[in-house]
Order: sequence, then C-alpha cells, then structure tokens
Amino acid sequence: MSQNLISLTIDSSRLTAIDAAVSALEKELVDFVELSVAQRRELVKLGPRTEVFCRATIDVMERNPGALPADFDLDAIRKDRVAIDQVRPLLSRLRMIVTRVQDTEMALGSDLYKAALEGYRFAKATGSGAMLDELKMQASPLFKGNPKPKGADDASA
Repeated sequence: MSQNLISLTIDSSRLTAIDAAVSALEKELVDFVELSVAQRRELVKLGPRTEVFCRATIDVMERNPGALPADFDLDAIRKDRVAIDQVRPLLSRLRMIVTRVQDTEMALGSDLYKAALEGYRFAKATGSGAMLDELKMQASPLFKGNPKPKGADDASA
C-alpha cells in the first residue's frame, strides 16, 4: 500500500471514554442555544469593528446608568460580555478538536480509497478472474460516466 497517512486503532475502552467525554460536554452545554439557519441569517453579527463599538458603548452606559431607560437591563449586557469572553477560548479549543477529528476521518478515507484503487489496478493488471469480475461489477456503477477520480493516475481509473 503506497499511502498510509494514519494508522489508528481505537479500542473499545478508549471509544467508550471518548463517548463519555462528548456526552459530558453535551450535558454541560445544555443551556447553550441552537439557532436555526433562518435565525443565523437574520441576526446582526458582532465583528471586530462592531465589537470595539459595542464595548466602548457599554463602558459609556456603565458610567452613565441614569441616562438609560429604567427597563434597560445593563446587568444582562454585562453578563453577556463576560460570557462571550468565556465562550471564545472554549470555541477555539473545540474547533481545533473538531478539525483534528475531521482531518483524521479524511486521512482514513483517503487511505481506504487509495488502497481500493491500487487493489483494483492490480486486479486489472493480472488480467481476468473472479476477483476482477467481481470488482468490475462493484465498481461499474461508481465510475460509469464519472470523470477520473481526483488524484488518481491513468492506470487506476
């Protein structure tokens, strides 16, 4: 096999531990919101420039609370500011973990695909036989009318 980006074995105890950790994380994040696609699209978004504006405005409001209407909940805004500062490093760490899992899944899939292409090429090179007939039958719906797979050489298509 010419490509082996990763060799990974996850025994059942490790998989159970990972699953328990993810379950614990899901439990701890139960009060985090889940927005619909429509909600995400409609919300005003906080970006680097607007964040500077928001923080400066909140600072001014904190120094002048009497200028705000009685029903303006400055405490809720303070809590949101603290929470966003807590969520961001967590989000950064979670993104790195998700990226590692996605990259691992991609590498494993690529290893499998390359090995299958090599096996198919070897079967074709040997000529005929039951293995080649079965591989052709399995592969024909996948490759019929499709362009050559990305990264595949001429002999493996």
